[in-house]
Amino acid sequence: MEIRPVEMKDIDQFLNLLINLETRSETGLHEAHILNASYTEALLTSVLQNAKRQIFIALDQQEMMGYISLSGNQGEMIKHRANISLGILPTDQQNSIGRNLLNSGIVWAEDNGIHRLELSIRDDFEVMIELYKALGFLKEGERIDALLIDDDYRNEIYLYRLINQKNGG
Repeated sequence: MEIRPVEMKDIDQFLNLLINLETRSETGLHEAHILNASYTEALLTSVLQNAKRQIFIALDQQEMMGYISLSGNQGEMIKHRANISLGILPTDQQNSIGRNLLNSGIVWAEDNGIHRLELSIRDDFEVMIELYKALGFLKEGERIDALLIDDDYRNEIYLYRLINQKNGG
């Protein structure tokens, strides 16, 4: 398994990964973007030109299996935070891939002066929530009935992890 930063040469394979993730399940909480080559190129260009953003990809025998996206903030009061999203194709190695991607994201945060990683996740993604917790993420809160999925209300869990802690903070 290889974990590395995404590159422009990965546009087609990354687009295919995003499409596969979108069609296989409701993995995210955010509205879907129109997934096409120009959207993917603009996304990767934005990431490569912004020191506060990074995407790592997981490759297994040159096949892209997952990604972690880290999006930092520019504002003075929030520049110490980065939001993460994780997408992994269903596989026997899903937990291992997720762990490796998250560890890469944590190292990136340490190297880039990020103090806080944060994310939100559906409450029924118990396996992923346990993975986050195993890597030091803590539950910050829960929004009740925040999501409407197939006419069922679901809760949204907020998790965070502090990086580069000073004075025990």
